[in-house]
Amino acid sequence: MGFKLRGTNLLGIELLTDSSNFSLERIKAFVAEKKQLLRGVRFILSVEDYRLRREEVEELLKYLYNEMGIIFCGFKTNVKENRELCISLGVPCDLSTLKLEKEKERSLAEEVGIVKKTLRSGDKITSTGDLIIMGDVNPGAEVEAGGDVFVFGSVRGFVRAGIGKTKGEVRSFYFEAPRLELCGKEVEFERGEKFINFRAKVKDGEIKIEHLKRGV
Repeated sequence: MGFKLRGTNLLGIELLTDSSNFSLERIKAFVAEKKQLLRGVRFILSVEDYRLRREEVEELLKYLYNEMGIIFCGFKTNVKENRELCISLGVPCDLSTLKLEKEKERSLAEEVGIVKKTLRSGDKITSTGDLIIMGDVNPGAEVEAGGDVFVFGSVRGFVRAGIGKTKGEVRSFYFEAPRLELCGKEVEFERGEKFINFRAKVKDGEIKIEHLKRGV
């Protein structure tokens, strides 16, 4: 079918497409054929030199989220319009957009922590600046950061971010924790609430929650 799969080490498997082979039906057929390989791994769709249409993204999302065992984590692209479209739909696009953006109130001396593992019950990670976690935050694990927290996985433990700050955010592919603290403000969630492509940020003194879809 002209498609290639590439391992992304920490993040899973990436399907490479471009303007010469992009086709919804062919992509769906390819994913169905490779379903056993993709089951249980984080899956990213790379779209190079092809401008996506809104209906194409929506159809792909509906198909991929309904595929049992496939964990779809978003798109990568070199087309600006694709990034803008995905962001408007609340879909991660180009993981490089999750790189840290420095803000005026932050000190250049603050550290940026990178954790390349899953945090298990009893684990506690702290950072004076931003913190990137290449794994999950399991129940019983704790994360504390003076800056933002980005989790390339699921959050089921406790995250405290933006300590001493008036602005900050927490992002994760999945979120299923009972509570979260951001910039000194705490929000509690109902038991069983689940969020996909989760983002919490402080705006106008209040915590705002963004997500793609949610279920109980």
